[in-house]
Amino acid sequence: MSLWLCIQLPQLPLEALNADASRSVVYAQHGSRRWVVGGTQARIGLGEALGSVQARFPDLRVLPRDPAAEAAALQAVAFAAYGLGDRIAIVSEAPRGLFDTPWLAVSVDVGPSLKLFGGIDGLMDRAQALLAPLPYTTRIGVAPSFEAAAVAARAGLAPIVEEGDGDWTRQLSALPITMLRWPLAAESVLAGSGHQTLADVRRHGASALAARLGQEFPRALQRLFGQLPDPRPWFVPPARYRRRFDLDAEIDDWQALLFPLRRLFDEFEAYLRARQVTTSQLTLTLARRRSEGERFVLRTTAPTQSAAIFHRLLRERWTARGPSAAATELRLSADRFSPLAPPQAGLFDDDETGGGEAWNGLIDRLRARLGDTAIWQPGLADDHRPERAWSPDGSLKPAAANALPPRPLWLLRHPRPWTPRTPLAAPERISGGWWDGDPVERDYYRSAGADGESLWVYQDRRDGKWYLQGLEFGDAGGEIGVR
Repeated sequence: MSLWLCIQLPQLPLEALNADASRSVVYAQHGSRRWVVGGTQARIGLGEALGSVQARFPDLRVLPRDPAAEAAALQAVAFAAYGLGDRIAIVSEAPRGLFDTPWLAVSVDVGPSLKLFGGIDGLMDRAQALLAPLPYTTRIGVAPSFEAAAVAARAGLAPIVEEGDGDWTRQLSALPITMLRWPLAAESVLAGSGHQTLADVRRHGASALAARLGQEFPRALQRLFGQLPDPRPWFVPPARYRRRFDLDAEIDDWQALLFPLRRLFDEFEAYLRARQVTTSQLTLTLARRRSEGERFVLRTTAPTQSAAIFHRLLRERWTARGPSAAATELRLSADRFSPLAPPQAGLFDDDETGGGEAWNGLIDRLRARLGDTAIWQPGLADDHRPERAWSPDGSLKPAAANALPPRPLWLLRHPRPWTPRTPLAAPERISGGWWDGDPVERDYYRSAGADGESLWVYQDRRDGKWYLQGLEFGDAGGEIGVR
């Protein structure tokens, strides 16, 4: 079954600018003509001449339309729409002429998802839940064709589902021709010849319509009624994430920045879910007037899809030390992504469930508050020399780890002179370091200490002297630390 859901955004020119809707309007301009394309005031109509509006409301703030901001907002809606289906198209049509408004919408093929959500009511509930976090006014239309769904959104029709609704084309045929956003010249010709509804237009054959209005007109009519497929390209989320958001005013209080940032983080989470990926690093930049700005790199121990985690980490960091300057622009960027791994569920519901996530969250919060260098996790490095065989970034190379004999848990920061007192087992010879100017030639042994601990000692083959380098208390082998 073919079924489309269209999400129209009638106030996007205003809402994409994060402007105060109670005292602002957005205008489009062609030559010297300017007209309102965004505003929520009841006494100001969309398409009204800007000069007339300013004469009546001299204190009103007027803003030029920003297509780049609208495009970014449309992408955010498209990311959320991936929760309904994977065939999505973004529609951004310029005003057809003077005193007209742009058509900005996102359409998604929901036919394959209808049973998944339990029918049309469940589908509509899911759509409203996905759009609720986004600060945009929406109108939703549902119909069996791409163009029909757009018409249903414009006309405010109830969902038109082919099954059970009889001949759905009759519902569209009763609509006025102004609902179609056809070229104004074609609309003027039809209205001038007495055509008021789609039913009036459909009485003519395709050849007659083409002769009077052009070849594209009958094809558009066929696409509307599902007789031809729509040729629009599908939207594909970009491989890298970039989002810029202009603030309505300069903000120097970091707590006030958390509100618009939560909106941006929610959009970023929708992007991750649309691509079915996770990330462990996000970069936030606070800037003024397109400057380079101040960068904050947020990192998590484990990759995640939750933007709320990044929001909490940012709050922790700014609680310790806030931004150094005010900002008029926010930028989010991310380049490193990992495939989404399925959740690992335990066989039994025990107390250990979620322990790893809690530990990772604690580490992330401490690192955000204290700094990236204040907390580190030891890991193995690709080097045979014990003092260089570990790294502070937690990286692990299993192949190198498995090739080495067991190592003690504790290494002394500097080896200490040592005198052999007990028989020693067969040595492990370590020779290397010639490639970086710090060569070693050592024979390593294990020996028992006076208190029963296991000592890790070596003889330097170049001068014959003995040194103590590591200790092991009980069975604690396998990890390398520093003492």
